[in-house]
Amino acid sequence: MYQLCRHIKTNGQRCQSPALLESAYCYFHSRVHTMAKAKTSNWDDIKLPMLEDSASIQVATSQIVAALLSSRLDARRTGLLLYALQIASQNIDRASSREDSETVHSMTVTGEGDELAPEKEICEPADCASCNRRDTCDDYDPNEEDEEPGATGQA
Repeated sequence: MYQLCRHIKTNGQRCQSPALLESAYCYFHSRVHTMAKAKTSNWDDIKLPMLEDSASIQVATSQIVAALLSSRLDARRTGLLLYALQIASQNIDRASSREDSETVHSMTVTGEGDELAPEKEICEPADCASCNRRDTCDDYDPNEEDEEPGATGQA
C-alpha cells in the first residue's frame, strides 16, 4: 500500500504518482515545490503556474498578457516568456491530459500556502490478504484468495 502524490494540477486533477515516504509529494513535485520556495524574489510579482498540462499553459499565457497590458512586463521579456510557453505546449503529452484521472473536489492549504489534495492510499493486489480494510474495499475480491497459483480447475 502506498500514498498518492497530493499535488493538484492547474486543471484540477491530482498527480497519479506514488508519494515519497514521509512526504506529501512524488519525487518530481517534491523537487518543484522545494525549488519554488527557495527562489522567491520581491521584484517578481508574476507567479506563473508549473507548465505541466495545457490548462497551466493557458493560465500562464493569460497572466503574461495581463502583465504586458498593465506594463509590469516589457515587450522583449513578454516575447521570451511566450516563446517558452510555445515550447512547453509542444512538449506536453496530449494523451496524458485525456486519460481518466481523478479530479480533486476538496483540498487542504498548508501554513506555507501549498494546496494539497486529500490523502489517498493505493493498494497493491498482494496487500489484500493482510489488509484490515478489505471488508469495505471496492477492489477486494475474496474469490481471488481461494484460487491457488497455477491451478486450472481441471481434474
